[in-house]
Amino acid sequence: MPKVAVDAYVAPEAVLAGQVTVHDGASVWSGAVLRGDLNKITLGFCANVQERCVLHAAWSAPTGLPADTLVDRYVTVGAYCLLRSCTIEPECIIGQHSILMEGSLVETNSILEAGSVLPPGRRVPTGELWAGNPARFVRKLTNEEIMEIPKLSVAINDLMQSHFSEFLPYSTAYLEVEKLKKSFSISL
Repeated sequence: MPKVAVDAYVAPEAVLAGQVTVHDGASVWSGAVLRGDLNKITLGFCANVQERCVLHAAWSAPTGLPADTLVDRYVTVGAYCLLRSCTIEPECIIGQHSILMEGSLVETNSILEAGSVLPPGRRVPTGELWAGNPARFVRKLTNEEIMEIPKLSVAINDLMQSHFSEFLPYSTAYLEVEKLKKSFSISL
């Protein structure tokens, strides 16, 4: 059963199944799927998983590497990413349409450019920018760039929270539909 913190945001169109934990201040955007049916998926403090991402985990890893999926604190996972049994340490940015395969690791304060593919067991060292298919080292990040990473994650989550009132909670959505049907004399 998924565990979602009280002040986390999960869009009504997102799917969380199985051993999924979403910590304080985190957000999961529309159309994202976090599938923890085989192993754990953890979304850390103030992390965000944007539209149409798929996160899942293998039952076990033949390499002996961890098979669960961890997205640590202040991580931004761009839209349409696929993450499987990987680890993303704190304060990282994963560009949209990226793929992180089994056993891959993105270390603290790193960036994976949009459209990159991180093969199984590959590691992005701390403070580096990687890009491509397969992903390769591009350059070291500057101190100024590193300082901006957690600020970006907080700003994105603040934006999502500011629009929270636009969505109906799951438990009352059907009541609102029933009221509308009655007001227009619609019978179904």
